[in-house]
Amino acid sequence: MSNLFRFFFFLLSVQCYAQKTDNIYLRYLDSASNRMDNYPRISEKFLDSIPKPLEENIKGQIAKYYHLKAVLSSHLNRQAEIYHYNILSLKYAEKEENYELAGAASIELFYNLYIVKKETSSLNYLKKAEEFYTKDKNKDGLTDVMQMKAYIELYNKNYKKSNDLILPKLDYYSSIKDDSFYYLYALFMTTLNFSYLDDDINRDKYYALFKTLENDTTISPLLFNIHDVTLKLIMVEKFLGEKKLDAALLSLKKAGELHAYMNNSDKENYYTYYIDYYKELKDAKNENNYIDSLKYLHENLVKENIDASFNISESFLENSKILEVETNKNILNRNWIIFLISLLIVTIIFVAIKYKSLKRILSDFTKRRKEYSLIENNHDKLKLKVKGLENYIVDLKKEIKNISSITNIDDQRSKIKDLHKEIHHSSSVLLEKGEDHLDLINNLNVEFFNKMSLKHPELNPSEVIICYYLFMGFKNKEIGVFLNTSVRSVESKRYRITNKLNVKKEDFKLVDYLIESFKDTATSN
Repeated sequence: MSNLFRFFFFLLSVQCYAQKTDNIYLRYLDSASNRMDNYPRISEKFLDSIPKPLEENIKGQIAKYYHLKAVLSSHLNRQAEIYHYNILSLKYAEKEENYELAGAASIELFYNLYIVKKETSSLNYLKKAEEFYTKDKNKDGLTDVMQMKAYIELYNKNYKKSNDLILPKLDYYSSIKDDSFYYLYALFMTTLNFSYLDDDINRDKYYALFKTLENDTTISPLLFNIHDVTLKLIMVEKFLGEKKLDAALLSLKKAGELHAYMNNSDKENYYTYYIDYYKELKDAKNENNYIDSLKYLHENLVKENIDASFNISESFLENSKILEVETNKNILNRNWIIFLISLLIVTIIFVAIKYKSLKRILSDFTKRRKEYSLIENNHDKLKLKVKGLENYIVDLKKEIKNISSITNIDDQRSKIKDLHKEIHHSSSVLLEKGEDHLDLINNLNVEFFNKMSLKHPELNPSEVIICYYLFMGFKNKEIGVFLNTSVRSVESKRYRITNKLNVKKEDFKLVDYLIESFKDTATSN
């Protein structure tokens, strides 16, 4: 309550001071930026205090507004909104020639897309980021690009190659004293690499270096603890796999102290590891307690994901309205130009030449009237298109609610597939060419308990759900959206599932195994 009071008090003082300034809303934008890391909720209130349309109230700063929205969504674990706001940030950054923000948005889009599938489109965002940062002569931004190349190798499980890209530059990252996050992130990736390589000595060495940055004033406690809790949970996973239950419990308790800094993926892992721990102890009571906690988390994630999807839809409609307003202005200006030119031509010709020339001018005027009718007709089509888009989104929300109520798994799976095909088909008709709304609507969380548990009882419920979506043909990014978790978590679980099922043939992947082994399940369900 005190934070809310301080926010309104500060807001009042900003308004009083802003009476002497040109634009109060630009001050709201700066205030949101300054409080983003330590007070994200207050930062959100500042952003929400900026009224629409943004073109009128913060012209020239819209890219920054959407960039802050994307960062805020990350801090508040609203995964479905991050991609959407980064797309808008990149769009306006290019329009405003803000190459620093264009580079930042491109980096985030690469990070979000590359973990779905290694396609040229995702790597193109990394290439674009490098181009934007080069134009901006942004040394820190180019360092981001450099670290993402090491991240690619980590993601591809080339842990040694990832370290080979990081370790020779570790002194350089350490030398960036005005922003130690680059050094922190390098140590974070290195510690992960050595963990996966089972090199305990080097893992502990670089984790100790990581911990020295805990009180670094250039790194917010939020950013440090977000990465620290992930490393602690990785250790829990390792100890559980080695049946070192005492060490696993100690690491779980240390991770629990940072519960406030866990993202949704970390929370899911945290509860899952406790379930595995108590399962090893055959402590059914505590195991069921954490199963209930995990179920409650999933229920909350469903609600948050639906709310996020509605917010994206509203933002999408808002931008469609902005496009309509801009189009109307362009048409109005064009009509005025045509009218004035025509009037000037008619006046000059009427005075300067005779009846024959006047007749030619009248013919020209008639031709221009036809051009005007064509423009007016195109304008009417644009209004119908926007209206159709609004109706389409309303119908889409209803269809999602209907699908979530279907109890038959086959029917539900078929409906989900049809819905995705419909969205992709309709996007080519309803959306402007070149716009990407991959995350427009994707908010179903289907409870899946199938016959796989009979063949593979070693899989926990969350791993069975991952197998279900892989069997259905969804990609990692889509699964992450359905479960409202990070793709990194999906990829980590997928790696563990592969090991548990002993699917290690180079030409026979986990998806191939699931399709081959459970092809009869699809019809029997």
